[in-house]
Amino acid sequence: VRGELRVKLHNPDSEMLEQHPEVILRGPGTLAERPAQIRTTHMHRRGLLLVAITGCGDRDAATALRGAELCVARTALPQLPEGEHYLVDLIGLQAQRPDGSIVGTVEETIAYPASQVLRVLTDEGTWEIPWLAPYVVEIKLDAGVVIVDHLDDLEIEPLRRRPSS
Repeated sequence: VRGELRVKLHNPDSEMLEQHPEVILRGPGTLAERPAQIRTTHMHRRGLLLVAITGCGDRDAATALRGAELCVARTALPQLPEGEHYLVDLIGLQAQRPDGSIVGTVEETIAYPASQVLRVLTDEGTWEIPWLAPYVVEIKLDAGVVIVDHLDDLEIEPLRRRPSS
């Protein structure tokens, strides 16, 4: 009613949007990325934040932003200790087995209630690889590689192919 946006948090424990009012608004769809200013925030329920941004004052304006993303600039993120990584840094890494054979490419990270997974795209389909030992062995950001193992314990989701006409 007042133009507040319901924002699903990728990390329900994060307070980044509350601490950094200068954000980047992406989308939705073909709309360009642009800076935005957060006026107010308050928790609606776990993992869902109500956010009011400058220039979005009514239901119609909020509805027009459905599907958009609110992002904090990379420079606002705290420096991580050695061996820790932001999930966004893993997207695009090449997944390899310990012997160096290529599995595929990290397409996204997914936080399920029971675990976090790396979704790895291959020629045959996708793996959802749990982010824990013995599946994720090592992350080598500088080399652009994540070492994964024990994939025989997991099922691959086959690619859906469109029927040829």
